[in-house]
Amino acid sequence: METEDQSPAYVSVADFYAGKSVFITGVTGFVGKVFLEKLLYSCKDIDKVFVLIRDKKGLNAKQRVGEFIEKPLFKRLKEERPDDFKKVIPIAGDLNHLDLGISTEDVEILLQKVSVVFHVAATIKFNEELKDAVNTNVRGTKYVLHLCQRMKNIKAFVHVSTAYCNTDKQILEEKVYPPPADLGEVYKFLESNHDRTQVKELLKGLPNTYTFAKALAETYVAENHGNIPTVIIRPAIVSASLREPIAGWVDNWSSATGILAAVMKGATRVILADGENTLDLVPVDYVANLTIVAAARCSSADKIAVYNCCTSSCNPISIRNLFKYLKRAAVKNGFDDSQMSLTFTNKKWTLSTLTFLLQTTPAYFADLYLRATGQQPKYMQIQSRVIAGRDILEFFTSNSWEMKADRTRALHATLSPKDQHQFPCDPSNINWSEYITVYIEGINRFLLTKRF
Repeated sequence: METEDQSPAYVSVADFYAGKSVFITGVTGFVGKVFLEKLLYSCKDIDKVFVLIRDKKGLNAKQRVGEFIEKPLFKRLKEERPDDFKKVIPIAGDLNHLDLGISTEDVEILLQKVSVVFHVAATIKFNEELKDAVNTNVRGTKYVLHLCQRMKNIKAFVHVSTAYCNTDKQILEEKVYPPPADLGEVYKFLESNHDRTQVKELLKGLPNTYTFAKALAETYVAENHGNIPTVIIRPAIVSASLREPIAGWVDNWSSATGILAAVMKGATRVILADGENTLDLVPVDYVANLTIVAAARCSSADKIAVYNCCTSSCNPISIRNLFKYLKRAAVKNGFDDSQMSLTFTNKKWTLSTLTFLLQTTPAYFADLYLRATGQQPKYMQIQSRVIAGRDILEFFTSNSWEMKADRTRALHATLSPKDQHQFPCDPSNINWSEYITVYIEGINRFLLTKRF
């Protein structure tokens, strides 16, 4: 293994970014915020960080940046180097428009100054309408790449995808697979009258419109990146941070977080799953670190480098063990042991029956009591959200894949000890018992203290 001392030619990850300016999409999302914080904190000599942000809820791009940098995950940067926030330059725009809806003046600034582009933005709603999923995840990617191709000093383009865009295969390698459909035919399909049955047929076994659109986006990037050194990052189920910027950081109920919280609170008692299946969780800080490192080591325009940010092949955890660790950690955090019983079943009728008996019926009678005592009913509403979230994820809990991460681990191995410590991204070194404890503490601290 090379180190800075062993090889004078070694360029540290932070040194790669020194003096460079980058452009990021999706910075307001869960991954995007953690990625931005890590880039600013650990690559302190970076020049400018341009971030694409659309106006929302009456707030413009600058106001939205000001709003989200007040979140706890930016605390260490605010305390140690508050002036570094001046490097963040909001760029008003929208992923669904040509040139990303950016003004002519701002486009010219990006073309002249940006060296590295990180395309993190996506619509991650699993039940999104097909047209919206394709427009954001495919057309949006097309517009980002078109901008990259006109940049004067482009060194790397990083496209953040998903590990689940090829779930029709049991073993998922770190390569771009043939698309599930021809993109031109998909556009024609969207212009025609179609129903949900036809959409399901078009997906060809993929679980939802999100994974379908992300698969198409990967193909578009592979076929159109031209002479730009390009990387595709494929995270599995992105979950709370392991260490940075705060251990256990999580700010939404999406993905596995909602199910874990519901089990802790006794709101979920049964799931459609084989307990021996793996659930491919990956901490959000590992995703951010891999994205930063991969761009710094991206040098070839001839072949796309694909990195699976996954644990199932190198450090698997079964669903049964996951919930065993959850229960242990939750009890340490003051949750009621007797409320955390969980049944696994592979049969839909068993799932429906047990859901009715163990979840819906108790919620109904709990709401009757609240009404009788003059209080606002809430438990049926909670059950509605819990069941909807569980059902969206049932494809992932009831199936299992082996997602190879050989290239990801090899990339981490090329780093110096200092960079390995600063940018850990080898998922094989995660201790699951410790991580689930951190995860549960994060859910309790950042989410359950607000509401459930």
